[in-house]
Amino acid sequence: MWKFSGTISYTCDTCGDTGEFPIDDFSIECFGGSERQMGAENLYEILYEFDCPECSSSISLHFEASEYPIEFLNFVLNKTAGAQTTGEPEMEHLREIYSAEDLFHLHESISELISALKQSQYLLDEVTTRQFEEIVAEVFRSKGFEVDLTKRTRDGGKDIIAVHTDGIGIKNKYFVECKRYAESNKISVDVVRTLYGVMNTMDGPNKAIIVTTSTFTDDARKFVKQEARSSWDLALVDRIQLLDWLDGYKES
Repeated sequence: MWKFSGTISYTCDTCGDTGEFPIDDFSIECFGGSERQMGAENLYEILYEFDCPECSSSISLHFEASEYPIEFLNFVLNKTAGAQTTGEPEMEHLREIYSAEDLFHLHESISELISALKQSQYLLDEVTTRQFEEIVAEVFRSKGFEVDLTKRTRDGGKDIIAVHTDGIGIKNKYFVECKRYAESNKISVDVVRTLYGVMNTMDGPNKAIIVTTSTFTDDARKFVKQEARSSWDLALVDRIQLLDWLDGYKES
């Protein structure tokens, strides 16, 4: 069993702005294939489209990859438009025997999946991006939050809107960004800065939170301490704290 992994760095053709995205954030679709001498060949489109945060130019990080023979990466074509890139999708062979689809069928609800994660933290690396968002949303829901799991977008804004009403009836809104990264792939300061940028938007949150299956770079943590208006505005939840959340989860 395998998945695409890696990190793609880009430089905007228009303004020179730089950044990076993990392959986990890309949409991946098998769009064709054929039978060849050594068996089947599968062709994949790996795509991430967004507007440059500095100049608003459209950027399409676009790759096509061939799996041939099965479970071997044959070649990768770079069809990126609007930017220059460094890095390309890689094939990562997984240590677990269950795929994300297997997990979905084995555990009929997110609460059951959380129970399985308590037994084996490595299953975190097998769930899909959407399943991870649902897991985090369920943790907030179990703590009494009203939770809205947003539609999949590429704006880097929020995956979950969580609203909590305190004992005297005052509501607080949280924007939660979920990043299912490989354990070794740290969250960069660019990701933190992007989420912090939504704090001052119309109808923005009282607090923003990034939850990840990995951890954060030193620059990302430094941003919260030194550049954010207040450390109360922004919280960084790494793999260790996330596992504590899951360990304390009780279905409501």
